Amino acid sequence: MRLHRSLKTARRYQHSRPHAGTRAVKRLSLGVVLAVFAASTAFALTPASAHAINLTKPEKQMLALINHVRVKHGLHRLKMVGSLERASRSHSHEMVTRGYFAHCSSDGESFASRLIRFGYSPSGCTGWAVGEDIAYGSQSSGTVKAIFRAWMHSPAHRAVIYTKRFRNVGIGRAKGTLRGISGIVFFTLDCGVRTH
Repeated sequence: MRLHRSLKTARRYQHSRPHAGTRAVKRLSLGVVLAVFAASTAFALTPASAHAINLTKPEKQMLALINHVRVKHGLHRLKMVGSLERASRSHSHEMVTRGYFAHCSSDGESFASRLIRFGYSPSGCTGWAVGEDIAYGSQSSGTVKAIFRAWMHSPAHRAVIYTKRFRNVGIGRAKGTLRGISGIVFFTLDCGVRTH
């Protein structure tokens, strides 16, 4: 499988512009950002999960694959958190409906700001860290296993999945049309930790 990567700098987030000119339908485009932010505030902690979480079958499959490799490497399983799930689904859906591929929202909002807006806040925490992987593909390159394999073959994407301190996760999948090509599948993986 030929990969087309759009990698952002690990360990910090940055504003990026939409991916320009991907021509091959079977190419899998990837993006990663890892943001670390230590917060020392005296505000009350916003609940990370305010709603029940109902995962789709592909989201459940992705969670199982991620937790399998984490456990295999002696890491904690990631726990699904409503705020991260809502943020990741919203981002995948926005990328489909607005026709772009980037960590920043179409209005320029960083992924870390998006996670805070959805309730995964550093308020009341002594430490807060988040990371994000995004990908899209179609046909065989848009399956859960293909996207997971591509992330695992990319050192920067794998680093997000293997970040030892992460404990929480949200996985969002959306399907639609991108640049006139139908059947494109987008995945957003948001991981994080909040320490008190």
